[in-house]
Amino acid sequence: MTASYLLYTEPEAASRLGISPITLRRERREGRIGYLKIRARVRYAEVHLIDYLARNEICPKQTPCSELDNISLENVRTRIHGARAGMIARPDKQSEHLLAQMFFRKRK
Repeated sequence: MTASYLLYTEPEAASRLGISPITLRRERREGRIGYLKIRARVRYAEVHLIDYLARNEICPKQTPCSELDNISLENVRTRIHGARAGMIARPDKQSEHLLAQMFFRKRK
């Protein structure tokens, strides 16, 4: 018996996650979601989507995330603690632009 994987394109995967394709592309580029690259095409497997959702779930401190404890996948990564890419706020483009203008302006 061969294992068959259902692969999603970016718009399909974004729709299943409830986010825009641009947000999904940003998450992929920053290494927050796994993907498959077939030549120049990017595809997402169901495992990647489940793993992404599991790593981004925030549970109340009073009740444990019992539903996620029952999920067992072979390729699910363990949760990483501490600061990682994307957790520290970056200034937006307008703030960066204004800061650069202030820094590089001609002195009187």
